Amino acid sequence: MIRCPANLAEVTPEWMTQALSFRFPDIRIEALELTKLIEGTATKARYNLSHSGSAPHSLWVKGGFSIVGAHQGAAFANEVNFYRDIAPLLSTNRPDCYYGVIDPDTDNGVILLEDLGLRSASFGYATEPLSIPQIRDVLDLQASYHARFWQTAGLEQFQWLTSGGSILESGMIGQFLELWDDAVPLPRFKHVRPAQKDRSRIGAALTAMLTSDSLNPICFVHGDSHIANLFFESDGKPGYLDWQHIMRGHWAFDVANMMVTGLTVENRGDHEHELLNYYLESLTRHGAIAPSFDEAWLAYCRHAIWSFMWVLCPTAMHPEEVCSLNAERVCAAVDDLDSLKLLEAI
Repeated sequence: MIRCPANLAEVTPEWMTQALSFRFPDIRIEALELTKLIEGTATKARYNLSHSGSAPHSLWVKGGFSIVGAHQGAAFANEVNFYRDIAPLLSTNRPDCYYGVIDPDTDNGVILLEDLGLRSASFGYATEPLSIPQIRDVLDLQASYHARFWQTAGLEQFQWLTSGGSILESGMIGQFLELWDDAVPLPRFKHVRPAQKDRSRIGAALTAMLTSDSLNPICFVHGDSHIANLFFESDGKPGYLDWQHIMRGHWAFDVANMMVTGLTVENRGDHEHELLNYYLESLTRHGAIAPSFDEAWLAYCRHAIWSFMWVLCPTAMHPEEVCSLNAERVCAAVDDLDSLKLLEAI
């Protein structure tokens, strides 16, 4: 194991050579060229590599190097642990991970990931909602990894994977609620319905959902299943890019987040019953004992509240265009599905 870089300045040819040598023993990096930098919760940097070995000549370095990411170090450690322990047990489409390391002092994790551009992959974005066939494929993908550890069978060996994960541990709900006053004057807030303008009520609903899930985890959960974390192969096969917020939790956390934010308001309203049925059928195909539709529908309606976090999301994480589009979708869903009242009945 080599040291974890504290910033991109410490990602040198020498460090990269050491890191990649675990996977590619013949590697010797002669030079690095930073070709793209994306700042958000995570810092993602694409490098071209000059070498004569068998390793790829382009890859991504990802870690919690930014001010925003520094507050969620455990999320990046989770991703390192995911690729080390859980990814080999799943058939889920994802980028290849060449190396991962965790800083023992900060709990920050850094990974070297496959450049999916070399696969000619395309990437999801909130301005391009999914079609019904696309979201069916994503729901099947979710059902596959939910079923693999259904009723958390097999997860007990991974002590680092907790109920509620880094979302609960980092106090993310409280952090986002502190941003309420900042969100009010932004374009996104025009989508907030009257019953949703009570900060304490929203906070109580979010907390009730997450607390209930942490006390009764059902399976392995992705935890951040929105469009921008998806990629698509040239044949349309979907995969997930980001595995930072994995946890033991409730399957509906992933399903509701994807259906509420991944579809237009109209498509979600017209197709959510059939799509939920499709997900339950997929669970059965993948070997899990699926809940009844009525039980699943109640869980779906309650979990729609999590996507309200888009209303409060800082623009340092996602641009206003994305937050506003997602706010429109989630505020309509929370209203249509009566999420607040259902959570208040827990």
